[in-house]
Amino acid sequence: MKKILAIIFALLIIAAPTIHWAITNPSNSLELMQTLRNSDNPESLFLDPKNIDYKSIEYIQEEFNPNMITQITLLEVNEKTHLIKTTPGTKKMKIITIEELPIEIREYFIGRE
Repeated sequence: MKKILAIIFALLIIAAPTIHWAITNPSNSLELMQTLRNSDNPESLFLDPKNIDYKSIEYIQEEFNPNMITQITLLEVNEKTHLIKTTPGTKKMKIITIEELPIEIREYFIGRE
């Protein structure tokens, strides 16, 4: 019995960081907006600290009241970029629309990589 409890305890210790990450990291646009709005440390949400725009974060946290939150994916295939709009806040994403982006908008997003 002690061995079983020790194994369970060891598994919990090993799994704790993964469980913490799954609970605290947003998994869709709706959760991201809520996390960004209520976070005391919004810097932790950024992959690259150079991309932090503190004025935008302050605006989102203090004044921003969204009418709609959308979730999009940009898919680049064969020199064309497609915008895929999906449902935010759901466990299984459903596609709302797929549109090919005009060359000017495509170049804007490519330049931001």
